[in-house]
Amino acid sequence: MSDHNLAPTPGDRATTFFKRNDVRRTSVIFILWTATFTILGIWLYPKFMPRIMSKEMLSAENIMIWFTIISAPIAGIVLALATNAFLNMHRGDTPPEEGPAVRTNGPVVVIWTVASTIFALVAIVWGIVELNVQSVEAAATSKSAMIVEVTGSQWLWTFNYPEQGIETHQLNLPINRPVEFDIRSVDVNHSFWPVQLGVKVDANAMVTTVVRTTPNKLGEIDVKCAELCGILHAYMETTGAVMTEADFDSWVSQVQQSGASA
Repeated sequence: MSDHNLAPTPGDRATTFFKRNDVRRTSVIFILWTATFTILGIWLYPKFMPRIMSKEMLSAENIMIWFTIISAPIAGIVLALATNAFLNMHRGDTPPEEGPAVRTNGPVVVIWTVASTIFALVAIVWGIVELNVQSVEAAATSKSAMIVEVTGSQWLWTFNYPEQGIETHQLNLPINRPVEFDIRSVDVNHSFWPVQLGVKVDANAMVTTVVRTTPNKLGEIDVKCAELCGILHAYMETTGAVMTEADFDSWVSQVQQSGASA
């Protein structure tokens, strides 16, 4: 039997595939898109993240950065195919020869399935480990934590400090002291989100949810509701600050003297 009657080997098919102009063009665009998203994840995106004022917020930023880097090749290949199709949609009147279907291409199916599985496993394992580490650290500091009872209502946040005997609509905290937020709602579901502290927990009626953190930077805190809770949801926000211990004690005294005790 002559050589030209032999079926092409997988290596021959791969060589022929990568010699195609559209494949080479798509590969270059893929590299450019992947590099772009990687640079954005490392350098640009963190500049738009909220200020880091706790270890939990630092963990949230790191997760955003690493997941952007890990997912950059996936976004890169999708956008490379779309970009190549867009740039060449008016090239000639005769459509190019159709390539082999992806769903019947064994190597492509295997590579895509394995890559997607690895990405999903990394996300799951990372999340489980991070949650368990935070739970252990929070349990270790729970005895010294300051309790703040958070109540959500349409459309207002109320903060009760049992230890200090005050109740306010402003969230102020002393620096470097663990804090436990006991969160509930008196009406619909809300979501308590002190942005710079990197925690966000639902506020539900008839049940108390708990989250802990330790503020480690001085500065202003933005408190928002992250659950659609009615017509004035967008206005359900307040401010606060992480203070020195002396400033916090002074603020507590001012609130007590003004008669705003719980």
